[in-house]
Amino acid sequence: MKRWGILVLVLALVVVGFLLLRPKPASQAGGTLYFLNWADYIPEDLLKKFEAETGARVVLDTFESPEAMLAKLKGGADREFSLVVAPDYYVLQMAREGLLAPLEKAKLKNLANLDPFFLDPPYDPGLRYSVPYLWGTTGLAYREDLVKGSVDSYAVLFDPARSVGPFLLLDEMRETIGAALKYLGYSVNATDPQALEKAKALLIEAKRRSVGFAGGVEALNRILAGDAALALAYSGDVLQARQEDERLHYVIPKEGGTLWTDALVVLKRGPSQDLAYRFIDFLLEPENAAALAAYTRYATPVAKALPLLPEEMRQDPVVFPPEEVRAKLEYLKDLGPDIALYDRVWTEVKAR
Repeated sequence: MKRWGILVLVLALVVVGFLLLRPKPASQAGGTLYFLNWADYIPEDLLKKFEAETGARVVLDTFESPEAMLAKLKGGADREFSLVVAPDYYVLQMAREGLLAPLEKAKLKNLANLDPFFLDPPYDPGLRYSVPYLWGTTGLAYREDLVKGSVDSYAVLFDPARSVGPFLLLDEMRETIGAALKYLGYSVNATDPQALEKAKALLIEAKRRSVGFAGGVEALNRILAGDAALALAYSGDVLQARQEDERLHYVIPKEGGTLWTDALVVLKRGPSQDLAYRFIDFLLEPENAAALAAYTRYATPVAKALPLLPEEMRQDPVVFPPEEVRAKLEYLKDLGPDIALYDRVWTEVKAR
């Protein structure tokens, strides 16, 4: 009996040891995902759902401008974060600067859920480094009770004679310089030094008449508070804020604007990279993509998520602009070495 008792004890210890040492199933894998994103750009419920499904913890940090995000990463935070939401025109720049590694697409089984339009975008051909997160437009936001006159042109920012009320300048280099270029009749991606000098002069003068610079969310909060009447803004941010105050409106100026895609990128030296891929794949599931879009009020690039969106959102021309409006929109392109021209203009505008 003693021998059998000892044998049973040994077998029990072996079984317990196996159970403790065997790999945990994916749903219990645990770990921590360090995620850097724009402020108020993902619902907390979605993060909790991912945590419940994986046993992982999500640590979210936010930024208000892409320049601040890039400076943070280049200052060493690229070793602290696993996953980042980056503007489309930053993707190739971040790759050139050694912050990103090519995507391991074999880990993304839901990539096929994307609309084909987003599989080969101009900012990252073939999706070598990024996966689309959300897309939208940039235009003008205004409170109808605070403006005096129509808001249909960038002239409300750049022509004193067309001013309709106190305005803020968006604290985002490419969008704000792009708006000045568009108003002057140039492409938002112009690299001609003379065009950029004209844009700089326009922005310096506009800055003097403005009530300051603000990030996207801050600008809308200040409009809601009555500190300003209008500002350059992102479409979905305006739709979110409009739920608090229906006096808030959004328009793409007659000169045109920008069409953009924010992208998910995995940092080359970041921790928990497998968890980052799991989270990207999680966001590509139609139900989750629809929840993200419904919360942010931005358009989802996941085609299979579209039927899951509220009807009023699917029919909203601010979310999904009609073709005649989209024809006036441009992507902000990666400018390579010519970005130094924009950096110089932006530095001088901010310093004056």
